Amino acid sequence: MSDPQTPAPIPGAAAKLISCILPDDGTERRLLGWLRDQQGILRANSVYCRGHSVLKQIPARRGRLPEPSLIRLVTIVVAADEADALFERVYEEAAIHRPEGGLMMMTPLTFATPFALPASIANETGELQE
Repeated sequence: MSDPQTPAPIPGAAAKLISCILPDDGTERRLLGWLRDQQGILRANSVYCRGHSVLKQIPARRGRLPEPSLIRLVTIVVAADEADALFERVYEEAAIHRPEGGLMMMTPLTFATPFALPASIANETGELQE
């Protein structure tokens, strides 16, 4: 019999979150396609954000914020034991090293629960997943 004070284990595994701030120039779409097609990673997301001087120096008047620029935040959930290798590959694939190429960070997650969409769900090109 289990102790009622002991919480039940949460399904999932140790994982890390890779976050990339990228310019809004199509890099994130290419990165997401590469992650899905070449790396088999389906736990990634991209959202539009407004950023202030995140990717380049922007002049501003004294006492005023500069005009925000449109950027993309890409987040990738990956198993902890695969995270370091993927981090390096994403750095190269997204061309973070180029001027105004963006930035990356990696943080641990307490847990991550994998899930799979049904095969009957089509991807953005209308093709069914295998």
